[in-house]
Amino acid sequence: MFTLATMFTLTEQRVIIRFLHLRGTSPIEIHRQLTETCGEGVMDVSKVRCWVRQFKEGRTSCVNVPKQPRPRTSRSEAMITRVEEVVQGDRRLSLDEISETVGISVGSVHTILHKDLKMTKVSSRWVPRMLTDQHKAARVEMCQTILTRDDRTNGDFISSIITMDETWVPLFNPETKRQSAQWKHVTSPPPRKFRVIASAEKMMVSMFWDSEGVILTHCVPKSTTVTGASYEAVLTSKLLPALQQKRPNKGPIRFFHHDNAPPHRASQVQSFFQSNNFELIPHAPYSPDLAPSDFWLFPTMKDALRGRSYESRSAVASAIFQWVNHTPKEAFAGAMQAWRERCKKCIRLEGDYVEK
Repeated sequence: MFTLATMFTLTEQRVIIRFLHLRGTSPIEIHRQLTETCGEGVMDVSKVRCWVRQFKEGRTSCVNVPKQPRPRTSRSEAMITRVEEVVQGDRRLSLDEISETVGISVGSVHTILHKDLKMTKVSSRWVPRMLTDQHKAARVEMCQTILTRDDRTNGDFISSIITMDETWVPLFNPETKRQSAQWKHVTSPPPRKFRVIASAEKMMVSMFWDSEGVILTHCVPKSTTVTGASYEAVLTSKLLPALQQKRPNKGPIRFFHHDNAPPHRASQVQSFFQSNNFELIPHAPYSPDLAPSDFWLFPTMKDALRGRSYESRSAVASAIFQWVNHTPKEAFAGAMQAWRERCKKCIRLEGDYVEK
């Protein structure tokens, strides 16, 4: 059974308020009579007073029209266009400088940039080189070649590639700011970190690895320059025995990947690969983001060695061997899978650098 309260809408109650007001009834009495008639569905006395006041001021409509939103003076189309023009002229301007130029508040500038123009301010990213169209085309071609061969073998091609690179490892490399972060109470003083630099003494390390792990770690002797002859000697005297010991089931043709450093392109090195059934996988110039050693192996290894000081080159070598032994096989397989994904992304970016 419906009560009377369900039969009176707010608009109908406003009509009653106007009628009783015209008859000279006070707001309190109007609210009392509405309560007797409408029960719990009546509007409160403050709203009754508000409507009586509006009817006294000459209002005749009982329909509650929503208030118009406040006009956006600072975020008008003209101002949004003006802010965009200023930013396009100099993308390094601060919010304060943009605000002073266009004549609106810093908060309005922030809202226009983030909500209306969908812009964010980011730092420049270091890249090895400004790539030309030829460089980008070579990167795309290399990625397409690798992915095509990998698809034909159902994902086994990239997993079978042996890759290598060299890197410098200092005897001391300080922790990064993120690595030295620590938890503290609100009332505790913040920790201090003294400015230190990497040690001048360092050691060059060559690492050969695949999806199953590291095959060979070669520490280049002190005061020795890596040349085509020395690189070929490492391949002959160390890599081949290591492959026979650790990867005896490798196929008759081994796939090998390294960068385009001069020692890697030496004639005696090319002869070694041809005579030992190695097929070289092409590497585009200026492309460390597409080399597994550069984008995963060396950064991961050096992060593990940061913050520790080593007394000698042999101590550094020992720490590297320990890291290799404790790194799970799945991590190396994941790096090779990441190589595949980076190749796909490079193609989507039309040869530009892949950040992650």
